[in-house]
Amino acid sequence: MKRREFISRVVIAGGALGLGFPASVFGQERVYLTEDRALKVIFPNAKTIVKDEKELSSAQLVQVERSLGVRLRSSKQIVYRGVSGDATEGYAMILNEIGKEQFITFIVGISGDFRIQRVALMVFRESRGWEVEDPRFTNQFRGKSSRDRLLIGSDIIGVTGATLSSRAFCRGAKKALLICEALYKS
Repeated sequence: MKRREFISRVVIAGGALGLGFPASVFGQERVYLTEDRALKVIFPNAKTIVKDEKELSSAQLVQVERSLGVRLRSSKQIVYRGVSGDATEGYAMILNEIGKEQFITFIVGISGDFRIQRVALMVFRESRGWEVEDPRFTNQFRGKSSRDRLLIGSDIIGVTGATLSSRAFCRGAKKALLICEALYKS
C-alpha cells in the first residue's frame, strides 16, 4: 500500500468515526432553498407565518404511526401555518428523510383542505439522486391527500437513478399530510 493511499484511508476512517473532521469534507451538500425562502415559496400570499410546536396525543401518535407503518422519532412536531387575517391559508412541514445514506431535507406545503400544494427540495446531501428537485417529479404531488397511496409505481412516477430519493419524498409527503390532519383537522 502506498503512503498516499494509507493516509487517505486513515483520514476518511477518522471522519467516519467522528474524530473531528467535518462531514462536509467527505460528502457533498447542496442547498437549494433556505428555510425562509422555502416558507415564502409555500406561502407567497400569507401576511404572517406562524411556527407551531405541537405534540401529538397518544391516540394521534398511534393513528399516524399505524397509517404510516413506521414509528415517528418524536411526538413533538413543528408545523408552519400561513395566516392572512384570521384565516389559516395552509400548513407546511420541513422534513428530513433518509435517502440512500444521508438525510434529504425538503418542505411539504399543504392547503387548508389538507391536500398537497407543493413539495420543494431544500438540502440534498447524497452523491446521486438530486434529480428529485425537477418540477416534473415534484408537480406529481400537487392535489394529493392522505387517502392517496403516495408510492412509486402506484400514483407517483419515480425518477430513474433517484429511486431512494423519490421514495424519501413519498414517505415525507405522506407523513406531513397525516401529521397535519391529526393536529389541525377537526
